[in-house]
Amino acid sequence: MAHSLQYHIGESVRAIEGEIERLLDVVDTLRAAGNDDLASVVVAQVQKLLEAVIVLRVAIAERRSGVG
Repeated sequence: MAHSLQYHIGESVRAIEGEIERLLDVVDTLRAAGNDDLASVVVAQVQKLLEAVIVLRVAIAERRSGVG
């Protein structure tokens, strides 16, 4: 069960990272189009997703090492 949970969290992390890559492409497109304000909003959301990825990776690491 614990292994399955780690697997699903890992899959979620990879999916979020894929979305982050796509959103960063959107940011580049927005900036190229001169829409820096919207690009900044998207970047702020990307930062939140990155924070979530970090928390999930820390949780997986702690679980593997027996911490928590």
